[in-house]
Amino acid sequence: MAIEEGFALEIPDDKAEQLFTVGDMHAFLVSELRRLGRSDLDEVGIFHMMRDIICRQAGVQPDEVVPSASFVKDLRLD
Repeated sequence: MAIEEGFALEIPDDKAEQLFTVGDMHAFLVSELRRLGRSDLDEVGIFHMMRDIICRQAGVQPDEVVPSASFVKDLRLD
């Protein structure tokens, strides 16, 4: 998964199954990066980096990548 590569971390399968929206993914990344002591990015920076990865992978526009967007329904990722 490009998000894992972009942030140099692993998202366990059981956790990935619970990430339905962009907001879910963002909250997970913020929590996991803090847990790992990786404070090099703030919450806004994490969102922008995540959004850029999603745009490249899904071929969507940045304005489509909002916290409430569903990966499957709205961004057509599955």
